[in-house]
Amino acid sequence: MIEVVTVENAHWCGTALAEQFKFRYRHFVANEQWEVPFYKGMEYDQFDTPAAVYLVWRDVAGVVRGMIRLLPTNRPYMLETLWPDMMPDPIVPSGPTVWEITRFGVERNLSLSLRKQISAELILACIEFSVLNDIHTYLFLTAWGVLKRIVPGAGVEAQIHSRKTLPSGHDVASAVVPVSQVVLDKARAKLNIHYAVLDNNSFEQQYAA
Repeated sequence: MIEVVTVENAHWCGTALAEQFKFRYRHFVANEQWEVPFYKGMEYDQFDTPAAVYLVWRDVAGVVRGMIRLLPTNRPYMLETLWPDMMPDPIVPSGPTVWEITRFGVERNLSLSLRKQISAELILACIEFSVLNDIHTYLFLTAWGVLKRIVPGAGVEAQIHSRKTLPSGHDVASAVVPVSQVVLDKARAKLNIHYAVLDNNSFEQQYAA
């Protein structure tokens, strides 16, 4: 199952928090050659704050093989801060029901079938998380291929607002993705995955009495 990891619940999740930073270094720095900060084999940026939520797919050895970062838009988030020219028009009002998706990544050195499985489960995990936490809209900032293939492949409609090729050669895009129980049901039917993929226990424990 996909773990919900935060600064607050990291002690319930073993090495998951550190492992997602290590995965990001392997994936975004070593493989994709993004010019982003890193330290001791871990990638990070200014948005890795206590507000960040990480959806983490780990193998049996505890190594992260795929992940997504979620940021509430009532705190500083990447699209508004660093990529204002890619903000949707009209602007989606920020607030607790609107979150941002960034750092979508799946390990390259896996079989195609496993990569597809991880990608599908990560998309479902985002929607499950939205239903559990009263999120109505995601702002997506990611590689163009994610919005071109992976998101529609899960039966999810993304309203693409901007696409650009960076000087580095990376092709990125932004989009608005409405989410709901109806969207979740449609995605599960499309992917033929009819079970919850999200392990929400650790996230819920941080709020337990």
